[in-house]
Amino acid sequence: MIYTVTLNPALDHFLDVDDLRVDDANRVKGECLYAGGKGIDVSRAIRHLGGESMALGFIGGHTGQVMIELLKAEGVTCYFTAIAQETRRNIIVTTARGHTQTMLNSRGPMVTKTEWAAFLAHLTLLNLRDAYVVVSGSLPRGVPTDAYRQIIALVQSRGARAVLDADGPCLKSGLQAKPFAIKPNVNELRRLTGRPLRSERDLIRAAERVQDSGVEVVMVSRGAQGVVVLGPGERYRAKPPAVKVRSTVGAGDSTVAGFVFTHAAGKGLEECARIATAAGTAATLAPGNQLCRVDDVRRLALKVKVVSF
Repeated sequence: MIYTVTLNPALDHFLDVDDLRVDDANRVKGECLYAGGKGIDVSRAIRHLGGESMALGFIGGHTGQVMIELLKAEGVTCYFTAIAQETRRNIIVTTARGHTQTMLNSRGPMVTKTEWAAFLAHLTLLNLRDAYVVVSGSLPRGVPTDAYRQIIALVQSRGARAVLDADGPCLKSGLQAKPFAIKPNVNELRRLTGRPLRSERDLIRAAERVQDSGVEVVMVSRGAQGVVVLGPGERYRAKPPAVKVRSTVGAGDSTVAGFVFTHAAGKGLEECARIATAAGTAATLAPGNQLCRVDDVRRLALKVKVVSF
């Protein structure tokens, strides 16, 4: 079983305009709503790939109920912990002429100590043996700063493999519990290590240091350059074909989904790198936050170049 944890989810409201003019009325040409948040995006992408997962985290108010209905419509199983305050709502404005994307991200709710304890209690009710638990995204106000360390330690003590995709203090805290895998991008790895990472050699050395700290798999996403994956006794570069990018929203989450979905199916690290790269690239072909589409993933996977080094 695959579980995803999104502690600070959001209802993402995408608006399409010709141009975004400040201090003026802007006519919206199209709009759509998606249940958002990094872990939720991983669950949605896994569903698109034909897999099953369960989305966990906090949910509250009318906005939260809208998100649950959207996820159910996509076939995603939910087991959220209810909170008193309203789930946040983000606005994403895309311009057709300038090809820009402006994001207005809400601060999000305040989570109480009782609600945090309820979430941890929910985790203990799950069958975690041989499961995968994806822990990703930002923290809402009120939860402990070491929340990811607590979650990873709990689930791995019960037989799960934790996959961490976070940044800054969340990433550093989670690493203390030695997750099975992490997926930083280059900037996140740079902030984690405090090094400039000017070359691929620098990047690999930084990934090696993280691996030496107790992380089994380190997968670094590099945008159009694909991913570098370091595992026990093996490492790969996976590069996708060039594509026309429509949106980069959810590309990293689709990469994580491709990796976890493939690894959970018992495939080797080379195939995991291939499908992760194909899924991340496929997400850039879709507008808004539609994430990867399975037909695109299958087509691109044949063109991804994977090299052992």
